[in-house]
Amino acid sequence: MSPLPTNIKQWIMKTLLVTALGFISIATFAQGDPTDTIPGDPGGITVYNVQNMSFGAFSHGNSGGSIIISNSGSRSVTGDVVPLNLGSLYFHSIFDIDAPFGSIVSIQNGSDATLTGSNGGSMSMSLGNSDPGSPFIVTVSQPTRTAVNIGGTLTVGTPVANPPGTYTGTFYITFNLE
Repeated sequence: MSPLPTNIKQWIMKTLLVTALGFISIATFAQGDPTDTIPGDPGGITVYNVQNMSFGAFSHGNSGGSIIISNSGSRSVTGDVVPLNLGSLYFHSIFDIDAPFGSIVSIQNGSDATLTGSNGGSMSMSLGNSDPGSPFIVTVSQPTRTAVNIGGTLTVGTPVANPPGTYTGTFYITFNLE
């Protein structure tokens, strides 16, 4: 029996390599979507955004001030900010946490967020405390979820720095399963 030519050996090796790689797969998943059909990690944590934060409508004078939304959803103001009830609702953020019973979950607020105005200007927003406070123990069994409420403070500047309009931005929170 004669040895195989080099080009046939190389072809066979490449074919075997491609076939072997075809059997190897790595699956990665980001934050779970409740409609996904792929089962989650039964010992992991999944966070669902239920409600975004809103500071509602307000007016402000020459010196500005702040608007505070508590983790229970109440609103208060400082400085010469005047809260308005013009149909623009205010509310705190709500996240649902899906984690195993008895797990300890800690919450780490990200840095202050910058909200950019539709007519120019920007405001700074900092996150407040959570309810339940951090860290907390998950006291419900899956599939029931734990609601976490988080408020925040919006720092409002002068009318020149913060003209009327809609201000939007993104804030970051880390939920750690300990």
